[in-house]
Amino acid sequence: MPAERTKNGRAHIIHLSEPAWAVISEHLGEPEGYVFATLRGKNFQSFNEAKRTLDRRCGVSGWRLHDLRRTVVSGMARLGVPPHVADKILNHQSGTISGVAAVYQRHEFLTEREEALNRWGAHVTQIVEAFKAKTA
Repeated sequence: MPAERTKNGRAHIIHLSEPAWAVISEHLGEPEGYVFATLRGKNFQSFNEAKRTLDRRCGVSGWRLHDLRRTVVSGMARLGVPPHVADKILNHQSGTISGVAAVYQRHEFLTEREEALNRWGAHVTQIVEAFKAKTA
Protein backbone atom coordinates (compact mmCIF):
# COMPACT_ATOMS: atom_id res chain seq x y z
CA MET A 1 0.00 0.00 0.00
CA PRO A 2 1.55 3.33 -0.95
CA ALA A 3 2.50 5.74 1.81
CA GLU A 4 -0.17 8.22 0.68
CA ARG A 5 -2.89 5.73 1.68
CA THR A 6 -1.59 4.80 5.13
CA LYS A 7 -2.37 6.52 8.42
CA ASN A 8 1.29 6.79 9.41
CA GLY A 9 2.52 7.89 5.98
CA ARG A 10 4.74 4.84 5.48
CA ALA A 11 4.40 2.38 2.61
CA HIS A 12 3.12 -0.98 3.78
CA ILE A 13 3.45 -4.47 2.31
CA ILE A 14 0.31 -6.55 2.75
CA HIS A 15 0.52 -10.28 2.21
CA LEU A 16 -2.62 -12.06 1.09
CA SER A 17 -3.33 -15.68 1.98
CA GLU A 18 -4.70 -18.15 -0.54
CA PRO A 19 -8.26 -17.73 0.81
CA ALA A 20 -7.93 -13.95 0.41
CA TRP A 21 -6.67 -14.37 -3.16
CA ALA A 22 -9.61 -16.70 -3.85
CA VAL A 23 -12.04 -13.92 -2.92
CA ILE A 24 -10.14 -11.39 -5.01
CA SER A 25 -9.77 -13.70 -8.02
CA GLU A 26 -13.56 -14.13 -8.16
CA HIS A 27 -13.80 -10.41 -8.87
CA LEU A 28 -10.84 -9.79 -11.16
CA GLY A 29 -11.96 -8.01 -14.27
CA GLU A 30 -14.83 -6.26 -12.49
CA PRO A 31 -15.92 -2.95 -14.00
CA GLU A 32 -13.56 -0.06 -13.33
CA GLY A 33 -10.97 -2.53 -11.95
CA TYR A 34 -12.40 -2.59 -8.40
CA VAL A 35 -12.47 -5.85 -6.48
CA PHE A 36 -15.07 -4.54 -4.06
CA ALA A 37 -17.28 -2.32 -6.16
CA THR A 38 -20.79 -0.95 -5.93
CA LEU A 39 -23.53 -2.42 -8.10
CA ARG A 40 -22.80 0.41 -10.54
CA GLY A 41 -19.13 -0.60 -10.76
CA LYS A 42 -17.79 2.31 -8.72
CA ASN A 43 -15.32 2.35 -5.84
CA PHE A 44 -17.04 1.03 -2.71
CA GLN A 45 -17.22 3.71 -0.01
CA SER A 46 -20.51 3.08 1.84
CA PHE A 47 -19.01 1.45 4.90
CA ASN A 48 -21.60 2.78 7.35
CA GLU A 49 -24.50 1.59 5.22
CA ALA A 50 -22.85 -1.79 4.65
CA LYS A 51 -22.24 -2.19 8.37
CA ARG A 52 -25.90 -1.46 9.16
CA THR A 53 -26.90 -4.12 6.60
CA LEU A 54 -24.43 -6.58 8.11
CA ASP A 55 -25.77 -5.86 11.61
CA ARG A 56 -29.31 -6.61 10.42
CA ARG A 57 -28.33 -9.80 8.59
CA CYS A 58 -26.27 -11.33 11.38
CA GLY A 59 -28.29 -9.99 14.30
CA VAL A 60 -25.22 -8.56 16.01
CA SER A 61 -24.77 -4.88 16.81
CA GLY A 62 -22.76 -2.72 19.19
CA TRP A 63 -19.47 -3.17 17.38
CA ARG A 64 -17.32 -1.04 15.07
CA LEU A 65 -15.48 -1.94 11.88
CA HIS A 66 -12.22 -1.25 13.71
CA ASP A 67 -13.09 -4.15 16.02
CA LEU A 68 -12.27 -6.49 13.12
CA ARG A 69 -8.61 -5.50 13.43
CA ARG A 70 -8.73 -6.33 17.15
CA THR A 71 -10.43 -9.64 16.43
CA VAL A 72 -7.79 -10.64 13.88
CA VAL A 73 -4.86 -9.68 16.11
CA SER A 74 -6.41 -11.46 19.11
CA GLY A 75 -7.08 -14.52 16.96
CA MET A 76 -3.51 -14.49 15.66
CA ALA A 77 -2.25 -14.39 19.25
CA ARG A 78 -4.31 -17.54 19.97
CA LEU A 79 -2.68 -19.12 16.90
CA GLY A 80 0.78 -18.33 18.27
CA VAL A 81 1.66 -15.25 16.22
CA PRO A 82 4.08 -13.08 18.20
CA PRO A 83 2.82 -9.57 19.07
CA HIS A 84 5.65 -7.81 17.22
CA VAL A 85 4.64 -9.62 14.00
CA ALA A 86 0.99 -8.67 14.49
CA ASP A 87 2.08 -5.05 15.04
CA LYS A 88 3.88 -5.09 11.70
CA ILE A 89 0.85 -6.62 9.97
CA LEU A 90 -1.24 -3.69 11.27
CA ASN A 91 1.48 -1.24 10.17
CA HIS A 92 2.00 -0.07 13.76
CA GLN A 93 5.36 1.59 14.08
CA SER A 94 5.46 1.54 17.86
CA GLY A 95 4.13 -1.43 19.71
CA THR A 96 5.70 -4.35 21.49
CA ILE A 97 9.13 -3.27 20.27
CA SER A 98 9.60 0.20 21.71
CA GLY A 99 12.19 2.55 23.13
CA VAL A 100 15.81 1.98 22.16
CA ALA A 101 14.99 -1.41 20.64
CA ALA A 102 12.57 0.26 18.21
CA VAL A 103 15.29 2.69 17.15
CA TYR A 104 17.71 -0.09 16.24
CA GLN A 105 15.36 -2.91 15.24
CA ARG A 106 14.54 -2.30 11.57
CA HIS A 107 13.63 -5.81 10.44
CA GLU A 108 10.22 -5.87 8.72
CA PHE A 109 9.41 -9.53 9.57
CA LEU A 110 8.05 -10.07 6.03
CA THR A 111 8.36 -13.86 6.11
CA GLU A 112 6.80 -14.03 9.56
CA ARG A 113 3.97 -11.70 8.50
CA GLU A 114 3.22 -13.85 5.47
CA GLU A 115 3.22 -17.01 7.59
CA ALA A 116 0.93 -15.37 10.15
CA LEU A 117 -1.59 -14.29 7.52
CA ASN A 118 -1.50 -17.73 5.91
CA ARG A 119 -2.18 -19.26 9.33
CA TRP A 120 -5.06 -16.80 9.86
CA GLY A 121 -6.47 -17.58 6.39
CA ALA A 122 -6.43 -21.31 7.14
CA HIS A 123 -8.11 -20.65 10.49
CA VAL A 124 -10.91 -18.59 8.92
CA THR A 125 -11.37 -21.23 6.20
CA GLN A 126 -11.72 -23.89 8.90
CA ILE A 127 -14.39 -21.82 10.67
CA VAL A 128 -16.31 -21.22 7.43
CA GLU A 129 -16.19 -24.88 6.43
CA ALA A 130 -17.38 -25.97 9.88
CA PHE A 131 -20.27 -23.48 9.65
CA LYS A 132 -21.22 -24.73 6.18
CA ALA A 133 -21.20 -28.34 7.38
CA LYS A 134 -23.30 -27.46 10.40
CA THR A 135 -25.91 -25.57 8.38
CA ALA A 136 -26.06 -27.99 5.44
